[in-house]
Amino acid sequence: MSKKIKYLFTILLLSVLVAACSDEADFSSDAGLRLQFSTDTIAFDTIFTETASSTASFLVYNRGGSSLRVSSVALGGGDASPFRVNVDGQYGNDIADVEVRKGDSIFVFVDVNLNRNNSEAPFLVRDSLVFTLESGIRQNVQLRACGRDATVLRAPIFESDSTLAAGAYIIYDSLTVASGATLTLPAGCELYFHSRAWMKVDGTLVARGTQKNPVLFRGDRTDNMFDYLPYDRVPGQWGGIHFAAASNGNVLDWCDIHSGSYGVCVEPGDTAQQRLTISNSMLHNFSNNALETVCAHVDVNNSLIANAGGNCVKIVGGNARFVQCTIANFYVWTQRDVALALHNTLDGVAVPLHEALFANCIITGSKNDEIMGYLSDLGDSIEGGANYRFVSSLLNTVVAYDDENFVNIVWDEKDSHPFAKEHFRLIDNSVYMYDFRIDSLSTARGIADREFLPLSSVDLSGVGRPAGAIDAGCYQFVPSVE
Repeated sequence: MSKKIKYLFTILLLSVLVAACSDEADFSSDAGLRLQFSTDTIAFDTIFTETASSTASFLVYNRGGSSLRVSSVALGGGDASPFRVNVDGQYGNDIADVEVRKGDSIFVFVDVNLNRNNSEAPFLVRDSLVFTLESGIRQNVQLRACGRDATVLRAPIFESDSTLAAGAYIIYDSLTVASGATLTLPAGCELYFHSRAWMKVDGTLVARGTQKNPVLFRGDRTDNMFDYLPYDRVPGQWGGIHFAAASNGNVLDWCDIHSGSYGVCVEPGDTAQQRLTISNSMLHNFSNNALETVCAHVDVNNSLIANAGGNCVKIVGGNARFVQCTIANFYVWTQRDVALALHNTLDGVAVPLHEALFANCIITGSKNDEIMGYLSDLGDSIEGGANYRFVSSLLNTVVAYDDENFVNIVWDEKDSHPFAKEHFRLIDNSVYMYDFRIDSLSTARGIADREFLPLSSVDLSGVGRPAGAIDAGCYQFVPSVE
């Protein structure tokens, strides 16, 4: 090695040693120095017991002029704590000797796994993450989790008549009701489907909630995509409900079904059988069709069907009656189809539309025409292949004043006011918040025909319908309370 190289090597080594000594001397145990945190509390909302939560994070800053050593980062609950932490890449309940250099920051990650509480009521779990500096100063970040007991069902198959108790159920790998079996879901029963899980009904499903305690079908994510956006408002969180060809006599009463890839799909079956009755229910926020029926006999009363990447309602042949329903499409996640589509062919084969009645309904959305009829002339060989009728309703579609299939209609036209979203209390696509109760200026007020009034004497929010004029749609107007 030449003298020049040896000289350069010596200089480099001395520089490293001096820098190390300088860096070591830069650490301070001054009791006046503090860490700063990006938040003072980590809170988890509705964590189901015996299931892992999502991971939350926060930053620890050292904005002072000296580096700091943290002697200990410890959970106040120690080994008994349900919280788990990762501090700057280290896992543990009590992590020692964490360094935060001056002007630098470190990440802390937190998750939680709660044990059963054996209670129907939600419960709150608290802990704190305590940072003890080399100076002896202690700082902490509060940890909170709202827990709820839930029963985990993995690929359940109900092969005989069964009734689930009220409470929360998390469905993994889908749920099946076998042929010949009836699954009954009472008021307060809540089904949370894991990603891609869905419900297949070969037998019969009877879900009967109440206005205050509906039967719930939704995804199992209870955290947020963004601060302002819970995953529960994001479509495509689970599969949907699929009624197979042999499934008859299904009932969805006071149900809330939302945020799936699709909502409810009814396969072709025996059109002489009542396949499905939906009443007092909400189907909303789906990436595909919210309700699709093929060659089926279905009745839908006093219900909201809204916001779908496909159609809110798609009827392919069969018999369908919609009374006192709001069908509204303001979906903005992707390009979408219309609110209502009627078909009488399927893959080129005739599937007669024997009846499609929409009475006392609101059918609208952000497009200029929200009703499409893909109806063919099926010829003399098939009688009654394209029967549809709209009565005493508010419709956003191409005006058909002289069409006998439209009776006592109020047309929702682009150049009129109110139009589309102006009929409702809140359509906010920026934060995906919707309130489909009708506004005071809506032309849907007072236009409904009492002849078609559904069996329920109250609207979808529990408001009684008056003896006089009633409004179209699933909500009766009431003044908002400021």
